[in-house]
Amino acid sequence: MAPKRKPEKGGNPPKEDPMVTREELGRKSQEFRKAYYGRESPPTIAHEMCPEAMQLINETLFGHIYQRPAVDIKTRSLCTIAALTVLNREKQLPGHITGALNSGVSKQQIVEIMVQLLFYGGYPCTVNAIQAAKETFDAYDKAKAGR
Repeated sequence: MAPKRKPEKGGNPPKEDPMVTREELGRKSQEFRKAYYGRESPPTIAHEMCPEAMQLINETLFGHIYQRPAVDIKTRSLCTIAALTVLNREKQLPGHITGALNSGVSKQQIVEIMVQLLFYGGYPCTVNAIQAAKETFDAYDKAKAGR
């Protein structure tokens, strides 16, 4: 998981370093993704088709945004799950559900967020998300039991 940074005097979050290199963002991204997903992320079709886009996504999202200190990883994970649920992005949900579980979010919290979204995103996307959660929970438990 991303290292926690101490607030500066007065309780303000530490200032971001504007001079972070792309290499540093890439390294931070790899470290974060391994901790978040619990493994090295295998290349996807998107990596093969457009590696530059995936590099940009990883450096920006996982190397920078997820590392910002004002919001903890559990909250970011639940927000991501909420967004993917209402957008009906069930293919992307399992990875983020696994990341949330690895970050200390409970299964009950994940399902509760999805249930709340029934009234914002509608029945189909909520049911699809709950199905994805059930399948992910089963796979997660099976992987944990096999360790």
